[in-house]
Amino acid sequence: NQFNFIPPLVMNDFFQEPQDKIRGEVLRDEYTLGMYSTDASIYQIKPKAVVFPKDEEDVKAAVSIGNKNGITILPRGAGTSLAGQTVGSSIILDFSKYMNQILEVNVEEKWVRVQPGMARDDLNALMAKHRLHFAPDPATSSRANVGGMVGNNSSGTKSIIYGKTVDHILEVKALLADGTVMQLSEKSQSEIDKIIANGDREGEIYDEFKKIINVNKEEIKKRYPKVMRRVGGYNLDEFVDIDNWNLSKIVCGSEGTLATSLELKLNLEPLPNFKSVCVVHYAKLLEAIQGVETMLQFKPSAVEILDHVVISLSRENLMTKRHSHFIEGEPEAILIVEFYGDTQEDVMQRAEAMIADQKAQNFGYAYPLYPEGTDYDDVWVIR
Repeated sequence: NQFNFIPPLVMNDFFQEPQDKIRGEVLRDEYTLGMYSTDASIYQIKPKAVVFPKDEEDVKAAVSIGNKNGITILPRGAGTSLAGQTVGSSIILDFSKYMNQILEVNVEEKWVRVQPGMARDDLNALMAKHRLHFAPDPATSSRANVGGMVGNNSSGTKSIIYGKTVDHILEVKALLADGTVMQLSEKSQSEIDKIIANGDREGEIYDEFKKIINVNKEEIKKRYPKVMRRVGGYNLDEFVDIDNWNLSKIVCGSEGTLATSLELKLNLEPLPNFKSVCVVHYAKLLEAIQGVETMLQFKPSAVEILDHVVISLSRENLMTKRHSHFIEGEPEAILIVEFYGDTQEDVMQRAEAMIADQKAQNFGYAYPLYPEGTDYDDVWVIR
């Protein structure tokens, strides 16, 4: 079946006049537009153009062009989004080619300032020499850009201990659709009132946002779901019953609808000293789901479920077949349960205690346990 793309604008020359203002590439050929019509979702929407900005001035120029011509701007990294967040009839800004550098690292204070196009695993490979890492870890971390992770409010396997990206965002240098640049960071209410008193665009935004929170405070507290991985909608619940506000937390999870991130200041966490992983096999899927709650008392760093479809495909796939050796029998599901700790003894003993508890409750039928090493890595390759 052939997909019906949204037709391009009639004004085909909207990029011609300011082309010299953009140092990076502006691509509008059918091959590129077709490629950027998709991400990791089922959706296909043809963009108006794809821009690879070399620097902030390129981003500002592209946003200005979109503003003048009434075309939406869609910031994009690696396109690993699963729900169509990075496709649209827009000017696509792909930061991954040029704007992908570390700008500053503070090892003592445990933070890094980085451009939005840097891949998460590339960032962590460089941070590893400091025994630090950016903790959110989506399954696509080898490709996912940190700017996209902020846009999505990504979490990942370690959300039990590290939470979501919103818990690690410290500052955002944000570009608004009208060209205004704002440095979003934690501010007291008195600092916010001074910004409002200035009467400029930044003050207007803080003033309106303050009204939104104050008018809707009780409704936000009442209706926002109290769950660990809530990433739908704007993070208004981050501004209720706290004195200091950080508007970078409203940009996080906004999917590029509020602003385009030019720079990100991210919190870094210490790397664990020791790790282990246990793979609990279940004959029934519901049994695996029941087993999760009882595991939490042993303080795992991750609990991930894989069903029989993923398991069987992993056993057949030429790239993952040899890594599937730890699968025993024909489980309907497995739970990958990881432990972090300061000693080897700690990460093994907590895992063994969890295994004993699962057996006592008749949960599971096999429980291979591995310390950090080749077998440990094989488990996470399959994930």
